[in-house]
Parts: sequence; C-alpha cells; structure tokens
Amino acid sequence: MASAPTKSHEKSSPSNSESESESDTESDSDDSETTESLSSFDQSEEEDHLSSEDIIEESPSEKLPGETEINEEEPSDVQITDDNSYGSEKSGLTECKEILRKLSLLIWKTLSKSKMVSLLKDFVESEFFLIDGDSLFITCVFNVNFKKGQILHFFYIVEQFLHDFIQKEAKFVIVFFKDAEDLYFNYPELLVLRTLLIQHLEYNTDVTIHTEFSNCLTPEWEIFLKECYPYFLIVSEKGITSRQTDFLNIFIIHALQKKINIVQSLGIESDVLRIYGYCASSIFSHKLFFEQHELQLQHALHAYIIRHYRSLQERRFLYCHLKLNLGEMQKEIQQTLSLLQNLWPEGADVRSVVCSISCAVTLKLYTRMLHEAQDSENLNTCTKNYNTQDLKKPPTLNEAADLCRMHCLSVVFLQHLPLFQRAKSRIITCVWDRTLPPFLRMLHMCEFFILKELKARNNWNINFTGLPDLTDKSLWKNIAYYYEIEYNRGLNLDMGDTLKQSYQALWNTVLTLSGDGDFGGPMPMRTTSRPFLTQKETSPKGSNQGIHKLGLIPLKAEIIEDYAGDILSELTFLNSDDSAVISLSKKKEFDELTHWHSSRPLSDDFERMRCNSDAKSKDAKGRRDMQKLHHFYHVFGKSLIGSNRSVRIIRERALPPPENSSVQKKKKHQKTNAEKFIEENQKRQLAKLEKREEERWNNLSIYIEKEIKENPNSGIKRLEDFLQMCPVKSVKFAAEMVGLDACFKLWMEYCLKPEAESRDISIIITLMKRIHTIHEKYSELLQNIHRQKLAKYLKYIGFDNLAHSLNPQVQESGTEKDISKYSVHMGAARFQLTYMGPYLFREERSDPDPRVQHFIPDTWQRELLDVVDNNESAVIVAPTSSGKTYASYYCMEKILRESDEGVIVYVAPTKALVNQVVGTVCSLFTKALPKGLVVCGVFTRDYRHDTLNCQILVTVPQCLEILLLSPRNQKWLKRMRYVIFDEVHCLGGEIGAEVWEHLLVMIRCPFLALSATVSNPEHLTEWLVSIKRYWQNVESTMENSGPSQNALKVAKKQERKRIEKPSYRVRLVWYKERYNDLEKYVCSLKDNEFIIEHYHPCAALTVNHIEKYGIPFDLGFSPRESILLYDAMVHIWPEWTRKKELEPEEFSCFKNKIVIMRVDAKKYEEELKKEMIHWIQQNPSKMNQLLNYLKPQTFDSAEIRRQRMFPGFVEKLKEMNRLPAIFFSYNIHSVERSASRVFMNLISKQKTHNDPNFEREKNILHKKLWKAMRSQKRNCAAFLKSGSNARIQNMILMAAEIKEIKKILKKHYEVSPDCTYTDHSPVDNQTLTKILRRLRGTRQGYKLYGLLKRGIGYHHGSMGYRQRQVVEMLFRLKHVKVVTATSTLALGINMPCKSVVFMEDSVFLDALNFRQMSGRAGRRGEDLIGSVFFYGIPLPKIERLLKSNVPKLKGQFPLSITLVLRLMLLVAKADDKEDAKAKALSVLQHSLMSFKRPKIKCMLKFYFIYSLQFLIREGYLNQECIPIGYSGLVSHLHYHEPANFVLVSFLEKRLFHKLCIPTIINGQKSFSKDVMETLVVVLAHLFGRLYLPPCVKKYKKNFSHSVVILDDLPKEFAAVVEEHNKKIQENFGSFLLTISKLADMRKENQLPLSEIDFSDKDWEDSELASHLMPGTEGRAAVSPFACLSHITDQDLFDTNVVNDAMLRTIDMNVKNVPFLWLNKYDMNGRKCPLNGYVLNFYRNHSLSALTFDNWLNMGDAFNLIRNFALAVQSIRISLSELCDDEDDNVVLAFKQLSKAFKQILERRVQD
Repeated sequence: MASAPTKSHEKSSPSNSESESESDTESDSDDSETTESLSSFDQSEEEDHLSSEDIIEESPSEKLPGETEINEEEPSDVQITDDNSYGSEKSGLTECKEILRKLSLLIWKTLSKSKMVSLLKDFVESEFFLIDGDSLFITCVFNVNFKKGQILHFFYIVEQFLHDFIQKEAKFVIVFFKDAEDLYFNYPELLVLRTLLIQHLEYNTDVTIHTEFSNCLTPEWEIFLKECYPYFLIVSEKGITSRQTDFLNIFIIHALQKKINIVQSLGIESDVLRIYGYCASSIFSHKLFFEQHELQLQHALHAYIIRHYRSLQERRFLYCHLKLNLGEMQKEIQQTLSLLQNLWPEGADVRSVVCSISCAVTLKLYTRMLHEAQDSENLNTCTKNYNTQDLKKPPTLNEAADLCRMHCLSVVFLQHLPLFQRAKSRIITCVWDRTLPPFLRMLHMCEFFILKELKARNNWNINFTGLPDLTDKSLWKNIAYYYEIEYNRGLNLDMGDTLKQSYQALWNTVLTLSGDGDFGGPMPMRTTSRPFLTQKETSPKGSNQGIHKLGLIPLKAEIIEDYAGDILSELTFLNSDDSAVISLSKKKEFDELTHWHSSRPLSDDFERMRCNSDAKSKDAKGRRDMQKLHHFYHVFGKSLIGSNRSVRIIRERALPPPENSSVQKKKKHQKTNAEKFIEENQKRQLAKLEKREEERWNNLSIYIEKEIKENPNSGIKRLEDFLQMCPVKSVKFAAEMVGLDACFKLWMEYCLKPEAESRDISIIITLMKRIHTIHEKYSELLQNIHRQKLAKYLKYIGFDNLAHSLNPQVQESGTEKDISKYSVHMGAARFQLTYMGPYLFREERSDPDPRVQHFIPDTWQRELLDVVDNNESAVIVAPTSSGKTYASYYCMEKILRESDEGVIVYVAPTKALVNQVVGTVCSLFTKALPKGLVVCGVFTRDYRHDTLNCQILVTVPQCLEILLLSPRNQKWLKRMRYVIFDEVHCLGGEIGAEVWEHLLVMIRCPFLALSATVSNPEHLTEWLVSIKRYWQNVESTMENSGPSQNALKVAKKQERKRIEKPSYRVRLVWYKERYNDLEKYVCSLKDNEFIIEHYHPCAALTVNHIEKYGIPFDLGFSPRESILLYDAMVHIWPEWTRKKELEPEEFSCFKNKIVIMRVDAKKYEEELKKEMIHWIQQNPSKMNQLLNYLKPQTFDSAEIRRQRMFPGFVEKLKEMNRLPAIFFSYNIHSVERSASRVFMNLISKQKTHNDPNFEREKNILHKKLWKAMRSQKRNCAAFLKSGSNARIQNMILMAAEIKEIKKILKKHYEVSPDCTYTDHSPVDNQTLTKILRRLRGTRQGYKLYGLLKRGIGYHHGSMGYRQRQVVEMLFRLKHVKVVTATSTLALGINMPCKSVVFMEDSVFLDALNFRQMSGRAGRRGEDLIGSVFFYGIPLPKIERLLKSNVPKLKGQFPLSITLVLRLMLLVAKADDKEDAKAKALSVLQHSLMSFKRPKIKCMLKFYFIYSLQFLIREGYLNQECIPIGYSGLVSHLHYHEPANFVLVSFLEKRLFHKLCIPTIINGQKSFSKDVMETLVVVLAHLFGRLYLPPCVKKYKKNFSHSVVILDDLPKEFAAVVEEHNKKIQENFGSFLLTISKLADMRKENQLPLSEIDFSDKDWEDSELASHLMPGTEGRAAVSPFACLSHITDQDLFDTNVVNDAMLRTIDMNVKNVPFLWLNKYDMNGRKCPLNGYVLNFYRNHSLSALTFDNWLNMGDAFNLIRNFALAVQSIRISLSELCDDEDDNVVLAFKQLSKAFKQILERRVQD
C-alpha cells in the first residue's frame, strides 16, 4: 500500500514532447469532460505512470464537464452526437447538472473536514466495513508506481492493499455496481482490467464480493444495508471522468444519509501496525439533502450518467471509417468459444482461452471490417468533417496477424517463465506506433466480452489462476522490439523447444478458430516490415547509476556485539582507509551536559521541567506555597476517599498477615494470663455494647415505625442509617424485623385504598429486601415464629411457593378473596428478576482480611494483596469500579512501612489522573521522614516537585522514561521498589504507546499493570514474563561475575534494611464480572418530546455476527433484561420447545427459592444465550425476528435541534432521578456550549418563576443599599472630625438598615430548588467558598464559577488543572450534578455518577473509549445500577459499540533513531555501565511487536545498525558510539523526530542567522513581523505538521483571509530539507539492500492474498528468454511484481516508491524513517497541503479562527498550539545554553517568539 508518497518530478510532470506526441498519436476519443490525458491512459504508451489529478482536472468553464457524448474518433463528431442525442432533453439535463453541482459542493465541504484517524482500532471482530470496488480499482490503477499494461503488478498492488487490511484483522466486503461498468466502455483496457479484478477476487480469493446490485439507489441495495450495516465506506472522491465522479458522489451522499461514515480511498496510509485514512462523519444535513433531492438524484443517475455511456455502445468506429459492431462481436465470441470448448473439452488455462479467442475473433472481424470499408465507397463521406492530417492509416491484415502472433508468444512466455525470470526483463524505451492503439482497443474489447461469456458458462473446466497475469504489455513490446530491430540485424536466437511447441499449438488454435482467414503460420513471426514501435527519447529508468558502494562504517561498541553480533558477519563493512570513513568529521567526545563547542552547561529534560518549590526549598515563599498545595491535596483527597476514612500513620512495622498464613500458624501457642484477662475484658465490653445498642434501638424504634408509616422513603432511610452504624448483630436483626413489619403494614394500607391499582411497588421491593436480608444474614437467629411471619407475608403478596418452602405448615387461608387484593399478581422469581436485580446478593466472602480495614475483599482482590506481599508482579484486568486500584495503595503502604529509602512509582496516562492519585496519597498517608524527604512527589511535562526526594512518585510515562534514560539519575532508580502502571491498555494507543513499552522492559523492580480493557491479557502476561526472565538472568550474571565479598555486602545491606528480594514471577489476575449492571437507553426527539427507550443488549446483535463470532463475552444482561429477552422469545415463537423449562418460576435455579442470588441470574442469562445460538441453528428467521423485535424505535433530528433541546433532556433525567450524570462529547466547544445552554435554561426558568416586578424591586434595593453605604461613609468621616454622639447613633441606625437591606437582597438572590442542580446539604458555604477560590486567576474562571454555583460544570483537557480539580471535587461532593466532558474523564478519574450520556457521535468514540466512559456509571458502593444514555448517536454506531471487542495489544514499532541515540548516551555516560547496558538491551531485545516473531527481531537488529550508521554519518556518534556534536539538542527534541534532525541541519547551514536580522529600537534588538512570521512558517513545517485532504487545495481561493494552507518553506530552507532527505534516502536504500536477504523469496513470488505462486514453473533454457530478460539492472531487493513496472534497486533510494517496491516479507515501512516530506502526496499523486493553523494563530491570536477556518475543534487546536509552543520553548532553552553570546540574533529571535506564544496562550481572551 502506498503510504502518502512524495511524487517524483519524472512521474508527475512528463515532458511536453511526450505529451504532445502521444495525444496526437493515440487520442481517438476526446470527451469534453476530460483532458487529453484521460484518453491517453487507455491509448498512450508514453505516460506509463499517470495521476488521476492530471486526468480529471475539470474545466473552469461554467458548463458542467461531462455534458457531451464521447465519440470514439474525433472531437468534432462529439458535438454532433451530443446535439442529436440530447437535444430533446436539455431542460432535464440542466436540472441534472445543477443538482449534481450542488451535490459536488456538499461532498467537497464534507470531505474537506475529514480527519486522519486509525481505521481499525475498534472494528476488529465486529461486523464489516464496505469497500467500493470501483474506488479500489481507481486507487490501484492510478498508483504512482504502476506502469500501465503490467497487469500482474496491478493485482499485486490490489492484493497488497486488501491483505494489509486482512492481516490487521479487518472484516470487509467489496461491492461492484453493475451500472458502473458502463462508465468504462470508452476505455476498453480499463474495462478489461476491472472485469479481471472482479473475477480474480471471486475465483481466486476468499474476499466477499457483491456484484448483484445495479447501483446504490436500488431497493435491493437498501435491503442489503439494512441487514448488514457497514460502519464506514471506503470510496474515492474522484472518478476517472467527471461523470464517474458524479456517480461516486451519489454513492457517498447515499451512504452518509444512512449514517455510514466515509473514508477516502486515495488518502489511505499504513504502517506496520495500523491503517489510517481521512474519515468524514455523517451529519443530519446529509440526510436532509438526500431526502429533498432523492428523485432528482435518481433521474441524474439514470438519464445523465448511465444512459450517456450506454448510448456510446451503439456506434463505434476505428480509424474513422472502420465500423465496429459490438453485438456482432459478442455473437462471434459465443460461437468461437463453443468451438474451442469442443477442441479442448478437458479444460484449459484462462490465458490460452482468452488469447486464442481474442486473436481469432479480432482478426476475423478486422478482416470483415476492412472488406466492408472497401465496398461501402463512403470513405469520403465519413471523413469530410476531418482534416486529412488527422487520419490514421490502419494496419494491414498481415500486420495485424503479426501483432497477434507476438501477443500469443508473450502469453506463452507468461505460462512457462517463472516470475523471478520475468523480473529480470530488460527495460526498453519504445512505445507502440501511433497507428496501433485503435486495433489494440478492439482486441481489449474482445477480451472483455470473452471474460463475461466465460463467467456465464459453468460447464467448462477453466483454470482461472492465470487471471491476474492475463497479459504483459511490456513483454509484448520486448518481443516486438526483438523481431523488429534485433532480428533484422541478424540476431537469431533459439526460442527453446518447450516454448516453441506451446506457441505453435496456440497459434494453430487461433488459425483453427479464425476459420477461412489466411493469417499465415506460426513462423516467421514477422511477415511485414512496418514498424510497430517508436523510440522514446528518455534514459532507462532502471539504471544502476547512483547506487553508491555498499558498505557500513566499522563500529566499536560492546552493546552492538551483545545485541546484533549474530548478524554482523552477514554485513559488509568498509575498510578504515575508505573515503567514507576518512571523511567522518573528527569531533570531540560529547559530554551529556556540555555542548561540543561551548563550556556552557546544557540542562537535561528533567531539569527543564518547571519545578514548584519542594521540601528542600530554602525560599520562605516557596515553602508556604508548598504548604498551601499540600493542604489543598489533602482536601482534594478527602473528596476522593471520604472524610470518614482515617489517615494511616505509617511506622516501620510489617503489615499484619492474613489469618490463614504460615506466619499466623507459627504464632499459635497457649494463652498467657494477660491474654486471658484481655479476652475476658473484651467480652465484658461487648456485653456493654450490646446493652447500649438495645437501649438505643428501643428508643428509636417507635419513631422509625411512625416515620415509615407517614413518610416511607424518609423512614426507611433512617432505618438503613441505623443498621449501617449498629455493630451488634442481634440488635440489627430486631431492627430488620421491625422494618419488615412496618413495610408489610404499609403495603396492606396501600392495597386497601380505592386507588389500589396504582400501588407503589417500591414498598414490596423494600419488603422483599428485608426478607432477603433476614433470611441470608440472620439465619442463625431465626426462630419458628419468625419463619411463620415471613411465610405469612410471602403468602399475602402472592408468593405461595416461597411461603410453603419456608414453612410447610403454613395454614391455608379460607378467605382467599381477602388475601388476593394484597398480591402483586406475579411469580416470585419474575418479581425478583424484574424489580430486585440491583439488590440480589452476590457470593461474597464474609471472613475479614487483617490487611484490609474498611471492607472485606473478594478472593481475586486477596490474590492481589498476596502478589504485593510476595514482591511479585501482576497484570490486573478487571472491569471499571470493581476495586482493582486498592492493591496500588496497599502496595504504597507496604513500601512506606519497609524503609525511608524505597520508592514506589505510580504511572498515570493523564495529568488529571496524576492529580487525583496525588490527592489520594496525601490524604491516606503521613509519615515522619528525615529532613528534606516527603511522602509524595510529582513529575509531569508541565511541572514537578519533590521528584527525587519522595517515596511515592506520581508521574506520566514520558517523564519516567526521561528518568530511566538519564545517566545522571541511575542511583535514584536503584531505590525503586515497585512501579504501578494504571490504564496499561495505553500500550496499544496510537501516540506515545511505545513509551509504555519502554518502561515495562526497562524497570527491574516488580510492577502492577492495571486495566479494565485488555482483550488479550494472556499474551501480554507471557511477554512480561519473558522480560522478567531476562532481568533474572542479568541479576544472576552480575552477581556471579563480581567478587563474593561484594555479594556478601549486598546481602547484609538488604538484610539490615529488611527489604525482601523482589520476585521475578508475573501473575495474571483476570476478573470479568462487573459489580453493578449497566442498562442502556436510546433518546430521540419527536415533536419536541423526548422518547427514551430501553436498549436491550441483544438489539446490537445480528444473526450474521453471532454465526461468525458468537455472542460477545462481555455483553451481559441485567436480571430485568433476561426477563425481557425471555418474554420476547415467547412472543416471537409461542411453540418454542424450551418455553416452559426456561419460564422463570420453573427454572431449576429459581424454583421455590426465597433468595435468588446474583449467580443464579447469571446462570439464567447463560441459558438464554445458549438458546439464542440454538435458535440460529434451528430457525434463523425466528432469531432475526427476535433481534428486530428487541430493537428500539428512534427518530432522527437535526444536530442543531438536539443541541437546543439538550437542557430539556437534562431536566428529563432530573425527573427520572438519574442525576448526577456525566455528558460526554469529543468537541470541547460543544462541551462548554452545552453546559452554558443548561445554565441559561435555569436562568430563563428562574425569570419565569419570579414576580414581574422582581428585577425592578432588586434594582431599587441596590440603589437603597448604595445610598445607605454612602451615607454611612459620610457619617464615619464626620464622626472622625467632630466625635459627636449623635453621629454614633446615626451610624448604628444606618448599620442596622444596611444589614436589613442585605438580608432582603439575599432573599432576592436565593434560587428555587427547581432552578438549580446543586445539593447544598453535602457542602457547607465555607467549604464551597474555599474550593471555588481556586478559580481565581484562571482563564474564564468567572464563567465556570457561575455554572458551578448552579450545580453545572464542564471538564476537558484545555482547562487549567485547578479548574479541573474544582469540578472533580464538587462533583464527588455531590454539589455538582451535571458535568459535560470530553474523554479526559474516561481514563480512571474517580467521578462516580448514576448516568453517563453520550451527546455526540465521533470517529474517536470507539469500543475502547465507550467502555472507559460508560464505566463511570454505577460505581461500586455508590449506585445499585448504572444507566447509559445515547443522545443523538446513530443506532448502527450503538450496535457496534456494544458488540465490538476492544483491540488487542500488539505492540508498537519500538525503535526510532533518536531513541537509539538516547540509549547510546545512557550506555556511554552512566556511572553503572553494566546496568545501563542491560537497560538498553532490554529495550532492543524485548519489544512486544517482535515477541515470538524471530524475523521481526532480526529486522529490528538491522534497523538498529542502520540507525547507528545514520547517526555516525551525520556526526551525532563517533565510531565507538559515543555521542558527539549536536546530540544533546537532538535528544531533547526526541518528541519531534525527524524535525529535530532537520533543525540541526538548519543550524549548521546558518540559515537561522541569515533569517533573523534584527532592527535596533531604543538600543534593543527586535525582529520585524515579516521575520517572525517567516520563522513561524519554518518551525510550523517542522513541529506543526498537520495534513489536510487533497481536495482542500483545489478550493483554496474560497477561503477567507485566514491562513488555511501553510505557506511553502523558503527556498533556502527547502533546499536543506531536500539535502537531508537525499541523505536519508541513500541510507535507507542501502539498509533495504542489506536486509533483502531476510525476505522469504517463495512468498515474494506469491500474490499476498490469493497466494497464487509464480515461481514453480518448469522452463528450459531459452536463448530468446535469456536475451529478453538479462537482469542487467539490479533487482535483488525489490518485489519481483514491482519489477514488472520497471522498478529496480535504484528506486529503493526514492522514498516515493519504497513502500510499494520493497520486499513485503521484511516487515519494514517508510514511516519508520526520519524522512521529512517536503511535499506529501496521496496514492493518486495529489498533493496533501499542510494545515496553516500555527501561522493563523500567530497572526490572529484566536483559537476560534482555527475552529472555523482550519477545521480543528477547540480542544485539538489548544493542544496543538500548546505543543508547538513547548517545542519552541525547548529550542530556545537549548540554543541559549549552547551559545556563549547572550546577544546572539537567533537566540533572541527564538526568545521573542517563545514569549509571544506564551503571552497569546495565557491571555484571557474569549474564543
């Protein structure tokens, strides 16, 4: 797959002479909808590599291109045909053109806003996506590396494209519409190729192909989409002609209105692990446009597009006067095919069939056409409208026969020569003579009809494996060149017996099939002398010139031998006297902190992080700031863990072991008198406690019973509070019985009321809860009288079977009518599952664990504690809210207890999670430590404090990597005892994932890796086990290699510090059950009413999905949903055989069971799932009905309407008691706007509630207050002058008046409860004021302050961390009930809520993020059940979210050149060389991507050598691999490879010094606006690269004054980039040539997908074959399929070609090369412009401009600008440290620029 190549000049810009010659020669159809080059694709031989941008460039005229009909001959005839065909339909065509123009504009606007996303991150194992077959065809046929006519290479490109998807586990189908075939009839070669593609995919691959649909507007297609809904459609936005573009546009708008996202096929890129594409999302306006213009689009599709091309088939001419009858051709083919079937009844190779019939029929028809032209005598009539110079002399019959003979010989060569031989084919520079293409097109048309007829016949055994190698135009021309030129010069080469016999047999078959025609025998090959070829004046493309001498710089480093020693012998190294070695600059060894030409120190990444004052600070203000910060963390932590959790005082003592441990067993001994005394004392204390609790209950019981009767909810809550606080079991039992009696009495009273039909079922739920609790928890206290009472109550409410099972002697009541009125009229099992699902008991342990104080851990949680106790490592996979994080804090406590030296590192993926963990740690732990040491420290990219002097360090992955790779911090690293990785599934992310991998392989100590969403934890654990085994071997080697005395000292030191030796065991703890159920709801709008329907999980399934993948293991039901499913199954299939068996009252686990357990409900769920699978096997149609029955009904509405109605939806949730809730969106602007809308709705509601005179009264009071205060001020002033007592009296009276006015005003400002979402009870005013004070000085803090006062908040990554903390705290404290947020709250943030709402669809809303976000709802210990609402999310998307599995962790490409440099720096400069080398080797040897893949490991070794060679040649390392030169600057900018290397090139060429010329103002240097903007442009090309789709550039003139497309680099800078790229190309090309030996050449000779092998062919030596295929050009390292398009080893030095040309089995990708694309092109060769957002922001100082003009949402814009500013700041610091001259112009310019960006970002402007 081409990965965004940069287009070479040779390919993108053919010479003018070539273009002119070919257009004059071969253009016989000049469609006004195309340029000359369109026909030249089908007819030209010069423009072998063609871009569709050249082909389809539309005329700027107002006439819609494609309006006229194409005649096969001359342009003038086109107009005549058009007038005759469409004269009567002009008005209809005008309407068609207009609607297609509008559609084109809409599609452009949509696709221009596309975003480059990873396509397969969550669609693995889901349904499928759709690939438009014609778009696939267009994408591959216009591949910049494909030489037309080389069919086998075309199929290699196609299969490589599809295989890339399949290899990454994608599921897709391909559709070819029947009507699309008509669009190619003017281009026979393309028509044949398309037909070959369809048949090859059908016959030779397992790819699902659909060809039964006419077009996208047919009812059959609608049914297909409804049954098998694709999530996205891969389609080209450009067709071969403008009419095909219109056809595709109709397809695109149809898909978009069906909520199917669009991915542009021409922009698809890939790397080793992922596939990316420009994705455009569906919006409501697409549906609206389609519905408004559906009939017009139908008419345009048929009348304007399809009918146009069908009319072309009626009349065709060759050479102006030879009439071609296609109907006659088809009849002739059918007859000839029958004749051939009789000749070859046993079957044949498809190439022989097509070749023999096409040659025979073409020659036969051509003979007939020539005779008819001679007889008709109307040649002058036919040509009167044409210039004589345009006439083409057709070939004679004998010349045509010669051409066919050579064609037959080329086909024989294809059948007998292996691919590796054909790959050596010589490159000739000739093209067909200008008179031949019409005849060749006739031959192609014949081939097309033959292929169609073969498909229609099923009674003949044809071998279709030859389809992808049907013809080879280059080989055909090679043969022609030999017989035309070399044979005539006397070169007579033997063909070989086998080839000759096969050729003669094939030609004799042609003669037999052609009938009476006299076309000559097999030999001689040429019977005529007319030239068939014309020389093309270009140099051979495959020349070996330019390939420099292969060889590597000799390296001398121990780490190279240790890592790659096994492959060094296979490499060629240069001699020490070689010029390349001698030319290496002799540079001074580079010290980590000293630049090579300056003594000024260069700080490292750790020192550059902003440091808040820490515990070692000597600054008093800094210490006060730290005290304030720690105080806030303490308050912040209390909101996380609760105020009732006592702070643990950590002392140096061991944690208590569990009771059943061996430690406890050893302590068992006879009790001493003191122990007996203590035990007796405890018994007395317990007796006193029981008595006291009994008295308390006796006093409260009467009031609680009364309150339950008067206010059931309040009374029951009061009872629950007492039960929670009471420690005495007997008293709790008594209270439960009282509560039970009260509930039953209350129920009876309700039932006796007249409105008994609407009885409150919650009373029965509470009643049954009491019965469950009494029966399960107090069974030992139950007596007969209690059982009788329980049985009586159960009988009354209609659960006779439960009453009988509890007490068989229960008396039968004689007054059944009196009892029936109390019945719930429902079976006991059904009632419990329907209404009591959240309350069902789980099988939890009751034995406490002494290691845990606040709850009783489950078995799997105890295993985590055992892991920590044993100093082991573990991968912990458990659902969100299951309680897996507790092990982290237990681990922290253990380390703190052990010593003052040990360090535990907590790695969190986001700064928000870092702040949360720090708050929790500060609240949980305090410890008396030596001066200068603290418990907790922080290290992020924005700030740090107490990083190296803490025992618990909370950090992000990138910052821990800095510490691990820093030679200066190796001593601190040895203090690490544990590392906790939270959200370790980030290992599979797109950005920064390799850093997680580096950390996991570099740490020696044990670790805990936590995640809720890893689909392959076994594979991950196995990889981590191999890493720990490596470190175990390292440790043992180091211990054995050193003196025994040292080992003894180490042992004694560990013993003295009582530190246990770490274990190398890695456990997998996988807990799959979520604690609380999640129920989903779909919300839609209908007539301004919210329709909220429950979404059953099974509604997401389809029969096809269940058949292929089964039911997803994590697709669980709540007990209520199990009942709903059962009822639906009974409704759909009343005769269902297991209906009675699975009826809830009869199910074995439920029958007569008083307390149904959670595990029982799960068994019932599993039985229903098994039955669903059985239904599919037994009666799929019933299963289809069932799934459709469960689907909710939804109503679509415009996005703007949903947004405006959003506050009403929040009110609806409030009515349903579903708040607090988090509302998720991926658009920051939408997040803030939605929160503001909710706020304004409350303000509006309050105004309607207030008195009409409210505002006037408030203003009057304000004026009175102002006057009173002013009067008081005058009184005070007068009193100070005179001291009069009267003044004192006035002051007292005025103070009282002011107080009264304020009191009245306060009432006016009071907010009614229905105008706010706040709950004032949990947070007092003082605490609230203290928390809100943190908003002071923050950007838009006043806005957030107003929202929070009303219980509304928002949360996203662009907010300041203080703002986020305030929102999080107030939400946890239940003051805020409504929070709109982006995915910043998805990763582990502790914000429990009742409901989660997905507000908007997004391409980033995938299965992984859905699980993370929805996990916020129904947190353990907070809510009984969680609710997930989909507000405006399309149903197909919901289905995919629910049933898609999360992606597997497969690793990343682990190396980069900068990383290799950093590893070399570590090895060279670390104090402990052995430890540093071990770390470096662990990174190199143990990547997840190469785990169990030896070939990848070998490739990585070669890549490592390549990286070292690059660094040495560029002067960053010497031959001993010691860093020199600008290594420090490059390593500091490691985030920005390859821009860091290019930046150094700019510095070395002094380009910045030439640019940064200052002006002197008042003695100060300053830089002009032009200089700074040019500097911004240069840096944006390096550090702000963000590409736009190619279609944007076409409409550049339509944009506003804002900078949308980034300006080109200044010429001097561009020249340096080109020079850098040239070096990269040379190095990478040499690398590929070196590693080509790793390729599996057998697989290289197979097509990737169909695996058709082209190497196993028997052929004898042939002089002619050897002459035509001498292999003079180097092609050892290039795919043999690519060689067919004349690609050679030389092309490996062109990064435009590499991805398509390299051997595919070496698993390498050009994305892993530090190549800075000066111009990036898509697969079609169209330029992808760079987004000019950086320059736009610098000029306009507005983030809003970026959202409107640069198509960035606010959050992305802010983050991108901030990252760019950080890069500029890092460069500024580096340059100022590297330069001795503080007044250097470059340093000052970067300082000015950095300051400017900082000021703009910090300015409090409202965007």
